[in-house]
Formats: sequence, structure tokens, C-alpha cells
Amino acid sequence: MTRYWLTVFAAFFAVALMGCASPRKVDSTDKAETPPEKRAPVRLNGRGKITSISLTDLFTLQQSDQAIIFDARPRFFYNLGHIPGAISLPKDGSEAFIHERGDEIKAALAAKKTIVVYCTNFTCPDARTVAIHLSSFGYSSSTLADGWDGWKDAGLPTE
Repeated sequence: MTRYWLTVFAAFFAVALMGCASPRKVDSTDKAETPPEKRAPVRLNGRGKITSISLTDLFTLQQSDQAIIFDARPRFFYNLGHIPGAISLPKDGSEAFIHERGDEIKAALAAKKTIVVYCTNFTCPDARTVAIHLSSFGYSSSTLADGWDGWKDAGLPTE
């Protein structure tokens, strides 16, 4: 029986050593030319902060052009009506959008504008999801607590 366990241990040890071996170097003639990989967007692992903003505070910022506003609802609902000046940024594809328009977002922040994200209402998770994506790129943002429904119910202007 001891010989059996010795054999099992030797086999296990051999497999473990093979897993630790350095990979074989591939000669450039061994593989076909492949196009260069697209670089993933640079992420800062959640360095941006996420806060909440009231209707009153957002209205004040919006009227004084001190906010860049993102509508996280699907584009269909955005087209039916949105906060004046809001930019459609549905959660689907939001990471690519943030990466593509990073210069615009940075310019808004350099101008001391506040990033605000809103959705339908306080139960809609899309604004929070988009805010998390913005945060992962290092951009702090605020979510509108009452969302689009609160904005409309307050009788504020719409587009």
C-alpha cells in the first residue's frame, strides 16, 4: 500500500512541477501575423465618487450651465422627452461612450461642471449603473434622486 501512495505522490509532484515550468518561447515564424490588439479603456478602479443631488440643486446647476447631464434611460424614452441639455447615455454601451467622449467629460470637469446622471425615478437602477461606470473611469458624479418623473412632476422645462 505504501508503494501505491508513493506512486500517487510522485505523479502529483510531477504534474505540479510541469504547471510551474516557464512557457515555451514562441518564435515569430511559428504563428501567423495577427493585428495589434485594441487597448481597453484605462480604468481607475472606482476612484470617482457617487453622490445624490436634489431637483432644486440640479435645476440651479442646469440653469447656470454648471452641469453636464446624462440621461441613463434607453434612447427611445430619451427621444420622448428629457431634461434640457441632457445627453443620452443609456447603460448599455455606456463604457464605450465614456471612453469615446472622455475629452468632452474632462473639459466639462475642467470648467467646474458637475456630472449628473438621471433615470426614470428613484427605483430605476440605470442611473446608478452609469454613475458606477463613470466612477470606474475616475469621474465623480451625482445621481438625481427623483429622476425624470420627479423633474416632470415638478413642472420643470423639458425638451
